[in-house]
Amino acid sequence: MKAFYRLAAFFIVVIAFSSCEKVIDLNLKAAAPQLVIEGSIINIAQVPTVRISRSVGFDEPSSFPGVSGATVRITTGTSPILLTESSPGVYQGQPVVGRPGRTYTLQVDVDGQTYKASSTMPNQIFIDSVGIEEVGFRGKIEKNVIVYYADPPNEKNQYRFIMSINGKLITQVFARNDEFNDGRTVRVPLYQDDVDIKTGDKIDLEMQCIDERIYTYWFTFSKQSGNAMGNASVAPTNPPNNFDTPVLGYFSAHTVNRRTVMVK
Repeated sequence: MKAFYRLAAFFIVVIAFSSCEKVIDLNLKAAAPQLVIEGSIINIAQVPTVRISRSVGFDEPSSFPGVSGATVRITTGTSPILLTESSPGVYQGQPVVGRPGRTYTLQVDVDGQTYKASSTMPNQIFIDSVGIEEVGFRGKIEKNVIVYYADPPNEKNQYRFIMSINGKLITQVFARNDEFNDGRTVRVPLYQDDVDIKTGDKIDLEMQCIDERIYTYWFTFSKQSGNAMGNASVAPTNPPNNFDTPVLGYFSAHTVNRRTVMVK
């Protein structure tokens, strides 16, 4: 979320300085801090974690201050999973395995307000293979990661991909659906400009099967950030999320499939 707010401020500053007729004095400190809730539950044993923080002004330190004292629980029609605060703004529970087809609801009570978000975990789809593509660009050869998978027919599917190179998390947001390739073998190029990929590099990939509202969140975010899988920028705004009360962030119940490859 940090990158998003700084991007919004960046666009404002660019507009201000693009005019040679008049100097505009921007009050970048005026925006009130907003609550941010981010959490997920996945289909492998993992400690469920929810992070609660507040946004900061443009010229303030980049770390978002954690919000303490919240009551946090995740339910799925059975006994609730209670999360306790392990560090400021970080709430965790006992390890749990999420189940595809189940709907999970996150409830956060903080500062006299209740925030709820529900997400249904889709069926899992697996990466078939990962390739490296070499492309000539401006007189140099660039390597790009390509992911292949089989999209199941006659159902809506949405995906998010996360990539790290030699332990460095790539900042681009990769979100896709099957609107134009339902039931087909899909080839997804993960174009990024954070790192120049070289022979011997270690690529860590995570493929998430996400529900429709979480796809909308990440797809909107990718459009705003102008990254490679959503490079038509729109005016910055808060991506629509799945909370029932206005708040920043998201709650996602999704499957994960991970692959590690070495670049040859």
